[in-house]
Amino acid sequence: MMMMRSTAALFTVLSLALCLFLLDQTDAQAQAPSSAVGTALVAEVCGQCKDKDLCLSSLNADPNTQTADLSGLTLISIRVATANATDTSAYISQMLKDTSLEPGVQDALNNCADYYDDVVQQLDDSLAALTVRNYGDLRKWVETAATEGDSCGAAFTALGEADKLGVVGRTRTLKQLCNNALAVISLLEKNKQ
Repeated sequence: MMMMRSTAALFTVLSLALCLFLLDQTDAQAQAPSSAVGTALVAEVCGQCKDKDLCLSSLNADPNTQTADLSGLTLISIRVATANATDTSAYISQMLKDTSLEPGVQDALNNCADYYDDVVQQLDDSLAALTVRNYGDLRKWVETAATEGDSCGAAFTALGEADKLGVVGRTRTLKQLCNNALAVISLLEKNKQ
């Protein structure tokens, strides 16, 4: 099972690298907006998000945000969500090594490991959809990733215990990051860039 996850992780990294390369090739042909335009665009996008502060901090953490158009901001927002999902997946894998956890917690972690494998794959699929400007699939994959994350959180909530491992909090953050990406995607769809 661990070998399959390692292979899946390697495939995910290679897929992400290919998507980023292809998107960079497409973006190189587009006219780069000024820093002021990038900053205004981030403010516009984040103004539509429920968690404006998380949106601003996550997008502005990437230096490419300052010159990004809507496609670039979409890429950045999905990268942020992917990084969060990958980190959470690694965290869950680490927690699964703790043999002292109760069986219900172990089951919830196993379910979450499967959900997060799917989340990372769906976010990778969304990057592929972005590179070919298939906005319907782009939206679908990001929404599905958020739903899978919610399913992980529900597995822990169903236990009726406090979230001592912090998994529910991590799934909430993923949901917010996916919602941020969806806000950018909405503008992208509206402007058909």
